[in-house]
Amino acid sequence: MKTINGKTRICALLGNPVEHSMSPAMHNALFHKFGLNYRYLCFRVEPSQLKEGVHAIRTLNFLGANVTVPYKQSVIPYLDKLDPIAKKIGAVNTIVNHQGTLTGYNTDWLGFTNSLEEVYSLKNKKVVLVGAGGAARAIIYGLQKRGAKLTILNRTLDKAAKLGQEFDCAYGNLQELPKITADVLVNATIIGMSPFTKTSILEEKNIKHFKVVYDTIYNPLETQLLKFAQKQELICLNGLKMLVYQGGAAFKLWTQQEPDLNLMYQSALASMQT
Repeated sequence: MKTINGKTRICALLGNPVEHSMSPAMHNALFHKFGLNYRYLCFRVEPSQLKEGVHAIRTLNFLGANVTVPYKQSVIPYLDKLDPIAKKIGAVNTIVNHQGTLTGYNTDWLGFTNSLEEVYSLKNKKVVLVGAGGAARAIIYGLQKRGAKLTILNRTLDKAAKLGQEFDCAYGNLQELPKITADVLVNATIIGMSPFTKTSILEEKNIKHFKVVYDTIYNPLETQLLKFAQKQELICLNGLKMLVYQGGAAFKLWTQQEPDLNLMYQSALASMQT
């Protein structure tokens, strides 16, 4: 890897928390492979500091940044421009700094759709999405782009209703989930992530109502929801491939080079074991 010097440029991850992130492992492996004098670093930013954190990208001449929970929507007012897809989604996970102009993009939707369609076509499939945050907005966009028939469920009905009306799709309360049958179930909540690893959005007896279960959580790789699905021999996916695909799209925006997705995947896996 190139030695850090006065010409080294930084890519940042802005979020809270960020300590668990595998993005540094993925991107620094790519920078090394391509001989690029860049480094990827994580910055834990408090809500009151988000504006200053975004301005630092410009002030310190960072190459760009990723944005994670809980700032994918609240970061938007501090950017100079929005890519049309990010504007439609209403959430940003990638920022590109071009000569001091900060443009927001969303690559989460590509991460989700590309990873799912590796194993299962979405066209005309019935999909139930649980969640109503920034990641959910990107997934909704991706599902609709791929021709799926979508129902949004959330613990807070008002949030599900807002999204359903905005994206013109069905919605309901999470309590309705045990009664629903569909092709694909997607969890876009933190239920199943540490410290909630013993919890699931659905009981095991109702998991058979679906053919595919996609949990966007990647740490742990096997959530309680996915354990239930595996017992029923359903198609199971965790969020690691989504992380890789969205990261690869961000890498291309920053460098204009095609990423090595296998290297990113293997680097992310290795970082989980250290």
